Amino acid sequence: MLRTIVCDDELPALELATSLLKDTGAVEIVMSCQSIIDALEVINEGGIDLVVLDIEMPELGGVDASKHMRVDPKPLLVFATAHAEYAVDAFGVDAIDYLMKPLDPERVGKAVEKAVRLNSLIASTEMGNDKADSPQPERSGMLKVKDAGHVYFIPYEDVYSIEAAGDYSLIHTPSREYALRRTLRALEKQLPDDLFVRVHRSTIISARHVREVRLLAKGEALVTLTNGVAVKVSRSYRDAVHRLTGEA
Repeated sequence: MLRTIVCDDELPALELATSLLKDTGAVEIVMSCQSIIDALEVINEGGIDLVVLDIEMPELGGVDASKHMRVDPKPLLVFATAHAEYAVDAFGVDAIDYLMKPLDPERVGKAVEKAVRLNSLIASTEMGNDKADSPQPERSGMLKVKDAGHVYFIPYEDVYSIEAAGDYSLIHTPSREYALRRTLRALEKQLPDDLFVRVHRSTIISARHVREVRLLAKGEALVTLTNGVAVKVSRSYRDAVHRLTGEA
């Protein structure tokens, strides 16, 4: 069960979010409140796995609130918003997902499923490890990942994509997923830009595993990887499309 805090300054929205989260059967609601200040006090005491937070709050906006979380690692974040444009801000702080209001039960369920999966991987990564992974790989052309007391070296060519998960990055490979205790932003600086391309605030993909690039409206694109996964390229990263297609 994910120990969860829900925060929304509007009572009807708070009650709905709390109810839908409980209905998933995968979370334990530790706190359901209308004050982000109260929520931060509990979060910073530690022991919280997931925070579902309205991105627009009168005391302190959701994105700014994340900067006041002092626990290490921070809980997984899911933002709720009535305005699609705020989703960009949500992924800017490595939120694992965002939910559009009015909340949809199926969509809430999917966000919780993702949080459960990531929390399990992170727990495995933390087992037997006292500190974050080294910012540099120990072998050229490989990512070093600690997992339950083991150290794995993942060749770059085995990486399909890398997904943001708060203080972690989730690495997708043919055999399994790994959680690396490093933010996507920090990891991007380490990876060679001729092999990896950031196509979204929350996603880096391997250029060698791109099977198809389909151009969409408004400067967006849909990239299909060799594992069959489709990744949307936001218009903020249109230069990434040019790199992948070799077109100016």
